[in-house]
Amino acid sequence: MADAPEGPGLPGDPTQWGRDSWDIEPDSIALALEVLNPRAASRIMKEAFYGTRRFEDFQRRCELSRTVLSARLRDLVAVGVLEKRPYREPGARERDEYRLTDKGRSLAPALVALNAWAERWLVNEPGPTVTLIHRDCGASVHAVITCTSGHEIAAAREIVATPGPGARPVQPGEPGAPA
Repeated sequence: MADAPEGPGLPGDPTQWGRDSWDIEPDSIALALEVLNPRAASRIMKEAFYGTRRFEDFQRRCELSRTVLSARLRDLVAVGVLEKRPYREPGARERDEYRLTDKGRSLAPALVALNAWAERWLVNEPGPTVTLIHRDCGASVHAVITCTSGHEIAAAREIVATPGPGARPVQPGEPGAPA
């Protein structure tokens, strides 16, 4: 996102909002990242996007203890990104599997963007271990950012932050208030 000095500016200019004058907690980006924290939760969500559904498979692929995995799955169900569904193998007792909800599946663009970022900045030779492709045509998948008017955004500097409807002005004397 654009870096700009504080001060008066034109409408839509990030200098107009006086960042220190607004309380934006809980910030939407922080809330989204919190869902994937701790690290175990992000591992589970990655596996859920790859199609993992059963506890034993999550445990093996995520390399988590039963206790940690149970706690993180419970957390992810509680925030609504996974849901439990019963299943029964022939001759076995009924068990639960974990499936992405609509809320969980809507994280796909963020995960695709994180995948591209990691491929660019973190992956060494010989290259990524997973490639994301379109099921119908086999072409590589990538995230695209657009505004609601349909303009494609190519660089973070084209994005500015402004107070949203949930922001409230910081009152003089409150922690974080400008001096």
